[in-house]
Amino acid sequence: MSTLRRGLVGMVLFTLSFAGHAEPIYRISMDGNFDDWAEVPSYTDPVDDQHDTDQTMATDVPAYVDHEDVDLVEFKFTHDEDNFYGYFKSRGVIGRTLNSGAGTGGRYYVIITIDMDNDDSTGYPLHEGGYFPTTTGYDLNMEVEYFDGTFNTGHYLLHGCLDATTFMASEAEQSQGYVTLVPGNYDCYTQWVWYDTPPGYANEIIIPTGEAIYWVVDKGPVYPDSIVEIFLSADGHEAEMKAPFRGFMKDGPGGRPIIELGDTIDVSFSLEASGELAVGAQWASDTADPINGYVLGNKDATTPLPLGPYAIGFAGVFLIIGGILSSLAFARRQSIK
Repeated sequence: MSTLRRGLVGMVLFTLSFAGHAEPIYRISMDGNFDDWAEVPSYTDPVDDQHDTDQTMATDVPAYVDHEDVDLVEFKFTHDEDNFYGYFKSRGVIGRTLNSGAGTGGRYYVIITIDMDNDDSTGYPLHEGGYFPTTTGYDLNMEVEYFDGTFNTGHYLLHGCLDATTFMASEAEQSQGYVTLVPGNYDCYTQWVWYDTPPGYANEIIIPTGEAIYWVVDKGPVYPDSIVEIFLSADGHEAEMKAPFRGFMKDGPGGRPIIELGDTIDVSFSLEASGELAVGAQWASDTADPINGYVLGNKDATTPLPLGPYAIGFAGVFLIIGGILSSLAFARRQSIK
C-alpha cells in the first residue's frame, strides 16, 4: 500500500469514527415547559396515519382509523446521567379518554419501547401488539396509561416471558430487583411502578436495595407519584415523559444496571387509545419509525455527523484537510528515510 493511500485510509477511518460519536446529554426539566427541548434532535411521523390494531403478522398492513388523539407527528428522545426523556407531539389531545360517567371508561397509552441489549433475538416484535411499522427485539417499555378520564400510572414493562411459567419466573426476578432479557412475546409481560421511598400501599414489594415496586395492570389500580413522570402542554398536543434508569433494574442479582452510559439501544415511539372517542369506535395507534443505534453519551459526547453527500459541514472539512496533511507528512518522512 502506498504511503499516500495509507494516509487517506487513516483519514477516512478517523472521519468515520468522529461521525460515530454518542448522543449528547440534554438537561430536561419536567414542568410542561418545552423550551428545554429546543436543541434536542427532532423526528417526524406522517400526519393522519393512525390505524387499527388488529394485525398480528409482520406482513399485515393495518386499516386507517380516524382518531386524531393518537396521531403522532413529532417526537424526540434524549438522556442524562440518570434518566431517559421522551417528547411527543400529537395532532389531537394526548391522554384524552372518555369518563365512565359518559359511557365506557376509555384508555390511552403513551409508549416508548426500547431494545435494551441491541439484540433482535430478545424481547418481542411490534406487530404482535398491532403496531405498525414493525421492527423486532424490544425488551422494556417506559409507559404512561390514562384511564377513565384521568392519569392512571407511569410504569415500566418487560416483555421477557412466553407463558405462565416464565411469567412467574420473571416476576420473581423483578421482586429481587433485576431483569433478564430473553425472547418474549406481546401478550406475556410484567409491569411495575417504582418508588424510591416505600409508600406503604397494599401489596408492596421491597426489593433488596430498599426501594418498593408494585405490580400494575391495565385500568388500575392508580399509583400516584411513582418515578415515571409525564407533563402535558396546556392544549394537550405535547407531552414530555421521564423514566429514571434505576426503574429498569439490574441485569442480575447484585449486577450492573440494565442500562447505563455507553450502551447502544433502539427506541420506538407509539401513541395508542381505545375507541370511545374515535370515529367508528375502533382502537387506534400510531407508531413511528424507530431510532436505531442510539448511543448513550456522557456530558462530553458530540452529536453524530450525517454521512450523506455534502453533509459533513465544517467539521468534516477540517478532518479531510487534517487527513491530507497527515498523509503528505507521512509520505515525506518515508521519502527521506
